[in-house]
Parts: sequence; structure tokens; C-alpha cells
Amino acid sequence: MSTLEEVVLNWTDLTGQKTGATALGSNKFYKAQLSKDGAGFKVVFTYGRVGQAGQTQVVKAKTLAEAQKQLALKIDSKLKKGYSKVDLRAASPGAPAPVKAARGKKVVRKSSGAFHPEVESLLELLYGSTGRAVAAGLSATSGATADAPLGNLSDTQLDKGADLLEDVERLIKKGKPKKTQLLELTNAYYSTIPRRIDHARSGGKLDLEQILINSGGRIAEQRSFLTLLRDAFLQKNVFAAAASAIDPNQVWYEGLKCDLTFLEPKGDERKRIAQLFEGGQAPINSNFYGKLKLGRVWRVEQQGRKQAFDDYVAKVVSAKGATGITPGWHGTRTENLMGICKTGLVLPKNLPKGVQVTGRAFGSGIYHTPCWPDAGGSIKDEKGKAFHRYNGALKSLNYSSLRGAFYFRENTSDRGYMFLEELALGVPELALKACFDKPAPKKGAHYIYARAHGHASLSNDEVVTFDEHASRRTAIVEVMHR
Repeated sequence: MSTLEEVVLNWTDLTGQKTGATALGSNKFYKAQLSKDGAGFKVVFTYGRVGQAGQTQVVKAKTLAEAQKQLALKIDSKLKKGYSKVDLRAASPGAPAPVKAARGKKVVRKSSGAFHPEVESLLELLYGSTGRAVAAGLSATSGATADAPLGNLSDTQLDKGADLLEDVERLIKKGKPKKTQLLELTNAYYSTIPRRIDHARSGGKLDLEQILINSGGRIAEQRSFLTLLRDAFLQKNVFAAAASAIDPNQVWYEGLKCDLTFLEPKGDERKRIAQLFEGGQAPINSNFYGKLKLGRVWRVEQQGRKQAFDDYVAKVVSAKGATGITPGWHGTRTENLMGICKTGLVLPKNLPKGVQVTGRAFGSGIYHTPCWPDAGGSIKDEKGKAFHRYNGALKSLNYSSLRGAFYFRENTSDRGYMFLEELALGVPELALKACFDKPAPKKGAHYIYARAHGHASLSNDEVVTFDEHASRRTAIVEVMHR
């Protein structure tokens, strides 16, 4: 039975002052769906607290006009009370039809054996971590379900959420914002991007301080979630097809557009990557130094990318003073692996509104920590002073989901993941001080080399590239505590 019309509303009032829900706050949804019902029509109203199934009311009508009138009356009354309309995406045309089980029978998942078991494990990790992260944070108001956890918030709706976060950021930068102002913007944001908030309950009450968007960290958290929503929606059809496929691995693999190979522990390539990871690690990373070991490794090649990388190499690596091709690390949270595999690393200027950008200090580019061929050895700077430059693997792991990561101190995962990439590094611009949001290196240079030696606050080298073809994913590495 197809839905002819659908309207979704949301209302967040964290203090409950407007709704009377002063203990737990108000975080409510209201959903109306109009469909054909035999010779007539019906409107199904579903409503309740975000994160719960809610209650249902059904209104029947003989004509479409009468059903539309009933829907409009209800929606108008809710809008007057303070609800906000949630704009949803239209159904994607040409979506692949998921494999369905016979009526009354549950689809039994099983492997076709077409992939190495560890490749299947990686595919489940990529899609599963993204789906679970979105479903855990996005309410069913937004279309999130167990089989389709991505929701269907429109780009316009996501842009509205991004604009509200910018409003909060501007308010905080002005200094000492009033709590009432932050509360108003937080309510507006959660009404726009429906989120589950019941995790912030404490002693039968809603602990406002756990969820109020009142700091740069809280803003970054919400921007990361918007990023996840945008990445995940690119794979919405894949999630839908895999949800009812007998073997989801084939659907996942084809949707990822990457060639994946598991590297056996005793193979030469696995040993080479282990040496890259272990050699010359920076002892400055005291939170991880000497405490980690390499786990599984998969070769990954984004389909259609190598030629563009090779073309970029031919353009810059032959230049006088060019660095050459160097391995580099890019750490990320586990739920972001799928999006990076699918689309690659994207320059900030090409990102949609509201996407979290983790690197800004040395320009608006793509950040890696290099794995220099001389990592751990002694070299001399331009003044002849000896210093060590290190393998930056541990620095990149501080951006992962691994327990103990510096930038995500509340992590509980016993495994973290990084991309090992080839970096085509032409002529460097040496940066010994921050150059926030610099759009490009100086004329004649191809990348920015933020060198730890000589820099007052930088612990590890970073390289910042400004062309999306300057890097090429070669492996995903798993790292764990010893």
C-alpha cells in the first residue's frame, strides 16, 4: 500500500516549560501518512516521544479531499502548538529492488562464499558501524528503522541544522552566552535534526548539561553526526537492498566501489605494512607509545582512482625540490570508514554545509601524518641542527575510535582503524606556525609541511595537500592494545 502523502513534525523543549514535561523534557514527534484504503482512504497518525514507537490513530475517509482535509487540520493544530515540520527526501528513483523472502518466511542470512571471510568481516564493519551509529542517534521520526537506519532527512533539513550550529558557534565566540540563548538554539536544532536524548536521563530527570549544545566540542559532535548522515545517505539504496538480501556481502561490495583483499599475516605485503606502522613511532604520543599492536590489514583500492593519482604524480613529483611519493596515515572513527571508502577524502571547500572539518591549523586541505622513509633517524634542518622526525601513525590513531585516543577521551572500543595512503608530495611550503584556513600553499609549492621540529606547539609532523588526487588509499589497518 503506497503512501500518497506524508508529513513529519518534531518538537523539542528540553526544560519542558512550554509543554509541562519539566522532569524529562519534551522531545516529541508527530507523523501523518495518507494512503488508499480499499474504496476509500485513510490517514494514520503516529505520535509520541522521540526514540519510542509511539501511539497510533487511524482516520478513514471516503474521498481523497476529505482525507487531505483531516490531515491538514491535525498538522495545522500541531504547528500552532510549536511543532516544526521535518523535510524528508523523496524516494530515490531507480533504487535496486531488495531480495524478498516468500510471504511469511524470514530471510535467512548466509554467506555465498564469494569473499574471503575477513573481507566479509570488513564489509560488515564498514556498513554495520555506520548504520548502528546513525540508528542509535537518529530518531524514527527521520525515517530511521532497523532495516534502513539512515533516515531520510532532506539536504534542506540538514542545511537548516548546520545553520543553527553556526548560530551557536557565533554566540559562543562572542563570549559568555546566556544559557537561555543556548537553550533556545539547542531546542531548535533538535527539532530540526531529531535526536534521541533519553541517554541523558539521570535519577528520573533529564540532565540538561549532558545535551545542551554549549561548547565547541558539542558543536563538533553534532557536525560529525550531520557528516555521517550525508555519507550514509549516499548508500541508502545499498542499505535497503542488503537488509533483505540472503547474502548482503555482494550488495555491500558492489555498493562500495572498492576492491578489497585481506592480507594474510605471513604475506610480504602485510609484513611491509607492519614495518611502516612499527618503525620510528613518535615517543611523544605517550598515551599510545609502546602500547599498541597491528591487527588485521586489508588492501583497498577505490575503483577508478589510480589513474587520476598517477596523473597527479606525473605533474608534481618531477618538479625541482619535490618530496616524492610517501606513505601516510589518516585516522578516523570507525563509523566514518564507509564514507571515506566510497567517496574518498574531500577538500573542505567541496564539502556540503555543516560537515565537520577536523583540520584547519595549517590550511583548508586534506591532512595526513607522514611515514617518512627516515622515520626515527636523525636528520638536519635548514640551519644544520640535528633533529628526529617520526612515523605519525600514533598521532593519526588519536582521531580513531580506539580506547585512549586523545581527541575522543570517552572511547571504549578495543580496536581503531586507519587508512594507509600513498601521498604524492610535490614541492613543500614549510609551516612552523599555524596558518588557519589558508586556501592553498604559496606559489610554486604543492603542499604544506607542518614540521614538528621548530614548531612550538606541534608534536608530530603533518602534511596538508590541496588536491583530492594527491592521495590514494592503499590499505585499511586495524590497531589494538597489546
